[in-house]
Amino acid sequence: MSYNLEHLKETLSQLGVNTLQNFTNKSIIKQLRAAGQTIDPDLIADIIITEQGVECLRNKEIRKEILDLLPEKNLTEFGFGNSGAYRFTWGNNQRSREFLEMLGTSPDLLISSEKAEEQDITEIEMPLWRYQNLVRKKINNFLLYRKKRKSLVHMPTGAGKTRTMLESVCDFMRLQDSSNYVIVWLAHSEELCDQAVESFVKLWTKHGDEDANIVRLWGGRAQNLEEISSPTFVVSSFQTAYSMTSSNNDESFRISNLIRTNCKLLVVDEAHQSIAPTYNQAIRLFANASSKVLGLTATPGRHHIGGDPQETVKLHDFYDNEKIDIVGDNGEALEDPIDFLTEKEILSQIEFFSIEGSNEEDSIHLNDEEVAYIAKYMDIPPSVLKKLGDDEKRTQRIVAQIMDLVSKSDPTIVFASSKESAMVISTLLKLRGVKAESIVGETHSKIRHDAINEFKSGNLQVLVNFGVLTTGFDSPNIRAVVIARPTTSVVLYSQMIGRGLRGPKMRGEPVCKIVNVKDNLVNMPNVSQAFLFFEKL
Repeated sequence: MSYNLEHLKETLSQLGVNTLQNFTNKSIIKQLRAAGQTIDPDLIADIIITEQGVECLRNKEIRKEILDLLPEKNLTEFGFGNSGAYRFTWGNNQRSREFLEMLGTSPDLLISSEKAEEQDITEIEMPLWRYQNLVRKKINNFLLYRKKRKSLVHMPTGAGKTRTMLESVCDFMRLQDSSNYVIVWLAHSEELCDQAVESFVKLWTKHGDEDANIVRLWGGRAQNLEEISSPTFVVSSFQTAYSMTSSNNDESFRISNLIRTNCKLLVVDEAHQSIAPTYNQAIRLFANASSKVLGLTATPGRHHIGGDPQETVKLHDFYDNEKIDIVGDNGEALEDPIDFLTEKEILSQIEFFSIEGSNEEDSIHLNDEEVAYIAKYMDIPPSVLKKLGDDEKRTQRIVAQIMDLVSKSDPTIVFASSKESAMVISTLLKLRGVKAESIVGETHSKIRHDAINEFKSGNLQVLVNFGVLTTGFDSPNIRAVVIARPTTSVVLYSQMIGRGLRGPKMRGEPVCKIVNVKDNLVNMPNVSQAFLFFEKL
């Protein structure tokens, strides 16, 4: 481990296997045993720390076990001398900090990474590529001269959507004839919100014509927004925006009303989700009747292969059936944008490989409920994903393939079929000497943040995830993507392979290996087809 949690891990390991098994996922232990691994205290402690970090101490029973273990003098020194001392509310408070200090672990780990001020520093500020600049001009033309309020902006993953859109945002801001206006950027993950703020700061610091106020509305942040007297760039997660729509808090209502009243432009990142009820309410929370609304997406559709296109039609109707696409260097329409960007080395060349997942003997037979789930939600049910993740032979094949990639020095990201599978794969890799970590939706934000940075810096060889890295994650050093989760969604599949598409001109790699586990892709189009799949609608 490299996250300043070694002391905590050592303390946990002293609790022994029988005790620790009560605080970790039984499925993970079962699979590791089936793989022939010896289950010892160090291994289980490592799993708990990887999965939960300091948040494992939120469980008061773990705190009680630790207090029973420690010497009396330690307990007395830090004021944990009585039997009920483990009963306190865990969080960024004095008692929790004292508990961590007693264990020799930095209390700073209680501070979520969402409050971090860190920003990556680029060595050089590159101008827009020709195709990006032409898209920027098309966006500007729509914002300034078109009567329609809404449009989709369609650019492939890896083509620089965020940068291009923010250049247009800065252009639009400089052309305003007053200072009391708001630009809203809506995204659905903390990573995407962070990315938007960081990119805006870089661009507005260079191109801005007056000081701008930045308002962060995600991760439970409380804002003190009294008035709009200067250009204001609001970045909000859909989750926070939606919670504001149903809040009875007067201050929350006042702030949302202040933003909506002054909103000139609202940008919806990952806009293919715009018509989902919660997302749609979030958009309506901030956009007034005259606000321009731009949706930004690599996949301007909603349905899956062979599915009902009605949801995609609704999406396009929501954006007034307006769409801005990338064009060639002379402004010409492109028959295949992926080929165009690959030839320019904006996107990397792709080498596709397949490995056997669950074979015919182990095939998953869908029941009626699972078939209905696919029809309704356009993706594989969690029950099927878990069954695949629990398939021990399948897991061993995946691990063997990753080991082969690591032997060729290929930094690899893995999309696992379940959170338990992600933990098992990373643990098996670590036991074989590979520098690997896993992150899932429930992973503590500090651990998630550090793991991503460790991978980007080259200190991790493999980053395994479930439900985290499909969007908002850019790491140009990726040379291999292992897709070990099935999906019928062109959107999701495109997002997964898109993580490895950064080419040499985008500080990425010339070639990226895409490894598909055979059971997870049926009748799935290739990259170009996925991008163009929704064009006919």
